[in-house]
Amino acid sequence: MKLRYIVLIAYLFIAIVPNYVFAEHPVVSPSAEAVKVETEKKEGKTEYFEYQVSIPEFHTLKNAAFEKKLNLYYKTNILIFKKKLEKEAKKYYDDAKQSSLSIHPYVANADYKVTYNKKPLLSLYVNYYQYTGGAHGMYEWKANTFDMKLEKELALTDLFKENSSYEEKIREEITRQIQQNKDTFFPDAIEQIQQAKNLKYFLEPEHLIIYFPLYEIAPYSSGIPQFRIPYTLLQDDLKDEYRNILIDK
Repeated sequence: MKLRYIVLIAYLFIAIVPNYVFAEHPVVSPSAEAVKVETEKKEGKTEYFEYQVSIPEFHTLKNAAFEKKLNLYYKTNILIFKKKLEKEAKKYYDDAKQSSLSIHPYVANADYKVTYNKKPLLSLYVNYYQYTGGAHGMYEWKANTFDMKLEKELALTDLFKENSSYEEKIREEITRQIQQNKDTFFPDAIEQIQQAKNLKYFLEPEHLIIYFPLYEIAPYSSGIPQFRIPYTLLQDDLKDEYRNILIDK
C-alpha cells in the first residue's frame, strides 16, 4: 500500500511539475521590444462642426512619469486643435445665421502614424486636417522622434556627430530627387531647399524622411513633399548608438 502511494506521488510529480518549474521561457519577438501604442478615439457632430480625432496612448514605458508626460503632450495638442477650430466654427455659424448666408459645417480631423518603433527610438507624426470652406481642406503634419532611453525628443542634429556633413548630404540628395521630377515642384523649389532651416523629419525602418509643408515647395496637388534618404548615405555621419540601430541591425 505504501509502495503504491509512493508511485502515485512520483507520477503526479512527473506529470505536473514540468508544466511550471521546467517550462521554457517564451521567445521574445522583435515586436515585443517596441513601445505599446493604443488609440483613444473621439468624434462628434453638430450643425456647424464635425470632428474625428485619434489620440495615441503609449504604454509599457519604464518611467511612469515620462509616459504620462508623453501621453498628455499628444492629447493636449490634438484637443487644442479641435477646440480652436470648433470655436471658429461657432463664430462663423452665428455670423452666417444673422446674415442669411448658407451654412456648411467646419471639419476637424486628426490621426497619427507610427513610422518607427524599435527601442530606444520611437518616431511618429500627427496629421491635422481642417476644412473651413472652399475647394478643399488643409492639412499639416507634426512629426516627433524620441529616444525612449534618454526620455527626450530628438532634433535632427541629435542623430548625427558634431561637425559632420549630414545636412549637406541631405540637401544634395533632395536636390537630386527634385531634379528627377521637376514638374511636380515649384520652379524655385531647389532654392527653397538650400535656404530651409530646421528640416522637418521622421524615421522609417530603412530611410530618414524629410518633409515640407503644403505649398512650400510644391502645389497642393503634389501633397506633402517627402524625400526618403537612405541611412546608408549618412552612415559616416550618424552617431554610433543610432547607426547601430538604424543600419547595423
